[in-house]
Amino acid sequence: MQHNLVQSIIEQSVMLTNEADWDKLVQQVNNSKFVLLGEASHGTSEFYTARVEITKKLIQEKRFTFVAVEGDWPACQAINRYVKGYDLVTKSAKDVLKSFDRWPTWMWANEEMIDLIEWMKEYNQSGQNQTKVGFYGIDIYSLWESMDEVIHYLKQIDSPDLEAARQAFTCFEPFNRNNEEYAVSAGIFSEDCIEEVAKLLTTIQRKKKNTLIMKN
Repeated sequence: MQHNLVQSIIEQSVMLTNEADWDKLVQQVNNSKFVLLGEASHGTSEFYTARVEITKKLIQEKRFTFVAVEGDWPACQAINRYVKGYDLVTKSAKDVLKSFDRWPTWMWANEEMIDLIEWMKEYNQSGQNQTKVGFYGIDIYSLWESMDEVIHYLKQIDSPDLEAARQAFTCFEPFNRNNEEYAVSAGIFSEDCIEEVAKLLTTIQRKKKNTLIMKN
């Protein structure tokens, strides 16, 4: 068993030592719609740098337009706005990374990410691709901040669902913005707010769909 595992690693792994090796790796992607990039340890500069270079190549050579990371949605949305040119106030990637204020901040707020963010912004500005490349967080550990963003967005577009969202989110009030308290209650006592949030999401999505149909 051990021999087979080692042999498989030898046969399938690619040593990344120069530019040609990166090209071989990207070629293996072929026409895949999704590419998952992991790391053997958090916080290791070499892994972060490798991931950044692979991401650049996937965007430039394979025309990927969606970078999804295991990061908080609100903080990553700040990066997304910056790289797409929607944020006209923030002057640098270093400044935009200050939006990561939940431990461990260094997971995404680091020098390697600065390189990728500035590169993505320049790439979008160059117009090499019709669709601007986006940067998105798919974690919701920042539960309270995410709810704040939803309320802020609905206010901004003067949505009729604003009051429904406020009502749905009152379910979370007993937990005093404490992630651990909510997790314990949901996991052990089955006292969660899934039904309220799912109902809200369904309502917003349905109205959005109906609006699009009316416009068409």
